[in-house]
Parts: sequence; structure tokens; C-alpha cells
Amino acid sequence: MIQKDIFSFLCNRKLLRNVPITQRLRDSGSLKRTCPLCSVERSLQKKGCGRVDRKKKYRRLLLWFLCLDLLAVVWFGYRYLERKIPDKLFVSEGKEEQVKNVLDFPFLSFDDAITVSGDGSYLLKARILGVIPFKDVKITPADSESVMVSGDTVGIYMETDGVLVIDTGEIVSQEGFTQDPAKNILKPGDYIVALNEQKISCKQDLINDLETIDGKPVTVSVRRNNSTIPVSLSPAQDASGKYKLGIWVRDDTQGIGTLTYVTKDGNFGALGHGISDIDTGNLLSIKGGNLYCAQILGVQKGEKGSPGELSGLIRYRNDNVIGQIRVNSSNGIYGSFTSSSGNNITELQAAASASDDTVNASESFNQSKTSFWDFADSFSGNDSLPISLRQMKIGYKQEVQTGPASILCDVGNGVKEYDAEITRIDMNHEDTNKSFVIHITDQRLLNTTGGIVQGMSGSPILQNGKVIGAVTHVFVQDAASGYGIFIENMLERV
Repeated sequence: MIQKDIFSFLCNRKLLRNVPITQRLRDSGSLKRTCPLCSVERSLQKKGCGRVDRKKKYRRLLLWFLCLDLLAVVWFGYRYLERKIPDKLFVSEGKEEQVKNVLDFPFLSFDDAITVSGDGSYLLKARILGVIPFKDVKITPADSESVMVSGDTVGIYMETDGVLVIDTGEIVSQEGFTQDPAKNILKPGDYIVALNEQKISCKQDLINDLETIDGKPVTVSVRRNNSTIPVSLSPAQDASGKYKLGIWVRDDTQGIGTLTYVTKDGNFGALGHGISDIDTGNLLSIKGGNLYCAQILGVQKGEKGSPGELSGLIRYRNDNVIGQIRVNSSNGIYGSFTSSSGNNITELQAAASASDDTVNASESFNQSKTSFWDFADSFSGNDSLPISLRQMKIGYKQEVQTGPASILCDVGNGVKEYDAEITRIDMNHEDTNKSFVIHITDQRLLNTTGGIVQGMSGSPILQNGKVIGAVTHVFVQDAASGYGIFIENMLERV
């Protein structure tokens, strides 16, 4: 019996040697769930699957990052080309090679030109890699145009077209209660043009009409987003017994800027950017205004984080008017130029042309600086406040280059030319008055103003003997640098 049991035990051991340990443990009911070896195997299987899953997730994540990088490269590449390739170009006769240089970019090709108008303009269709449509560039032949550049500081006064609503406000009644009758009805930026169908031209018209309504509801016609709409308001009585609408309004604005140029037709352009309301931030809608001679009284020097400004005196007299403002646009203010001394534009142009002949005789542009403004007093509107003008050819955007340039401005001692440098050019910036960056390098101007200050907007920028644009903005964090606008963009509104 003992021998039989020993034989069976040995046989079973021999058989078990040929069976994997995991199978033996699974065949044993008592060890099926508690065997540590089985638990180890299951744990290893789970860890192996976990590693595979993590690798797949990592691969997917890397693939997503790669796709995002490719999209970013394509987007920034497109934006780069969009800002470097202009939508339109003006080309003078004999300067066609400049177009080729401006439009010469890798991966970009152009179809044959197609005439689009009777003036000889034509379109160049740009394609990426010769297949993907990119944009159409309009090429317009242009004469070698000249304007009379200035750089003088001028006073600006403009009246709004209607009464501008700045904000609404509360009215305290005689009983101490507060009311806000215009809240959520009138909005900042609205222009009041009529009250009960009576035209409103200024604040005083509005005040006079309110005195006659005796607290009755009124219909106010407002211009909002180029549409005129009627709204109903119920005036509230204040502590003094007067009826009011509960609105803050403005009907005019004034300040100083720089005159950029005057054309042969007697039209002027100034500032290089539009005048916006300081409270609403919207471009002012104007019915007209005047341009005045101005006298610089002081300069607040610009510093990092604190832009400087010119302080001036404006005499709002008829004999001090040098122009009528007709347009306030995003690219500047425009109107007709007149001389308070009675000189007409033909006489001014003749004087400018005579001086231009002398300047052209010099061998280099820098050599002409000393005689640059010698003729200005011959057509001054005022003996103490001369208006300086000089005829110069305009340089189109494709002629503008990074490198040395100069600006004309008056910071209290008459119009002078100061050295500067163009550091960056955007041929097709979405804001046309931020088309290039200019940096002041002249130590004289840096010592006086710190660079560019408020009031210098419109200062002409010169390069290679041509006027190429005007100063428009100053960088808050770098008073020596700012933006400029191409002169051709300013001339579009003339």
C-alpha cells in the first residue's frame, strides 16, 4: 500500500513537470483566486497593456502637436505674405523694375496681366506654388507727382455733425430721488440730429429746445452706425427744476497737429490719422472745421511709459485761419488750404518751385538741408508764424527702404529736418497708418522731445530726396520710435 502511494506520487510529479505552473495553479480550485503567482502574472499582463496604451496616447499627442505646428507655419506664412504683398501699387514711368522687386517672393508666381480699366490699370493674379490662388495686385500707372510738404504745427478746430453722446448719467430730483431717463436708450457714440423733428446742430440748440418741452416725452432722432433712428425719452426734472435728458454731450473738438502737405490744387492733408473722441474712442463725424496757425509754447519730453506732447497757443481769429477742414478720415484730416496773407496757391507753388530748382542743383540730399526753408517767409500767412512749404516729389511704397530717413517738424524753433531711421516696413498692414516703423536718431530732437511726442502727428518723412509718408503714432514704451503712413495712402482722399 505504501509502495503504491509512493508510485502514484512520483507519477504525478513527473506529469506535473510537463504542465506550465500557471495551468497547474488554475486547475487547482483552492489556488485559483489566491495564488500569488497567478496574481503576479495578471499584474504583469495589465502593466504590459498599460505601456501599449500609453505609447499610443503619446503617439497621438505628438501627431496632434505636429499638425498644429504645420497649421501655425502655414498661417504665419500666409500672414507674412499678406502683409508683404500689397493690394495695389502705383508705378511711375520707367520704374517698372520696382514692381518686380517688391513682388519677388519664393513660392509665389503671377499670372499674365489683365487690363481692368480705361486708365491703364491692370491686375496681377498671385498664386502660391503656381496653383493656390492668393490675391490680386492692382497696378496703376502714375505720373511722377509732386506736393508741397510742410512740417508746421497747426491748430485744429472741428465741429461734429450733430451732438455727440458721450455717456448717460443720473439726475437727482428735488425730492432726492435719482433717475436715468436715457439709460439703455441712447448709447455712447450716438449723434443727436433732431429733437421733435427740429434740427439740432450744437449743444445750445439742444438746451434751448429742452427748455420749451415742459417735461413732456420727446422724440430724439439719433444717427447710429450710419442709420438715423427715432427714440422716445421722458425728461427728468433736476433739483433746480430744469428738465434734462440725463446725457453727457459734445459738439466740437480742438487741438494741435502737424500739416503734412498741400497739393497743387490747394488741398491739404494733415495728421496721418483720424481724430477720435477721447471718451468713446470712435472716429468723429464732422460737419466742418478750420485750420489755424499755432505757436509752440513748450514741450513735455516723452519717456518710457509716458508719451510727451507739444503745448501750443491757437488764436481762433478769422485772420489766423489757413484752411477749412472738410474730411476726418482714418488716414488724416483734409480740406482746402488758404493763406491769411492773401497769397493764392499759384503764388505759393511758384515760390516752392523756384526754391526746388536751387535744391535740385545740389549734389546730394543732405547738402540741401541748409537752404531747405530759405523761401518760406515769401508766403508766410503771418510774419511771426510763417507757414513753410516746399515742393517735393512723392515716393511710392515700393520705393521705401529700411535705413536712413528724416522728418520735418517744429518743436518751438521753426521747421527743421531731423535724422531718423526706418526699421520695418509692412506693405499691406490692415491699419494703413501703421505701415512702417520709424526711429528718431537725431540727438537734437531726442534732447528736446525724447523722440516723437503728441502733436507731431503728420510730420513729413523724407527719404532719398522724396516725401514718402508721415509720422502717425508714438510707441508708449519707446518714445524714440513710432509708426508712419505711406504718403500715397494720405493722397487717396485728396
